[in-house]
Amino acid sequence: MRIINFGSLNIDKVYRVEQFARPGQTITVKDCAVAAGGFGGIRHRCLARRNA
Repeated sequence: MRIINFGSLNIDKVYRVEQFARPGQTITVKDCAVAAGGFGGIRHRCLARRNA
């Protein structure tokens, strides 16, 4: 079987903060995570997990 995947691959950066920043305010990040995102990347990962 041959599968061709059209879509985008993005890098998602997720930051955990205590509150949203207000205009002009600087806040400190409590934690940060980086993960693959984008519809094409997610679809490709699901197909790979199913051994398609």
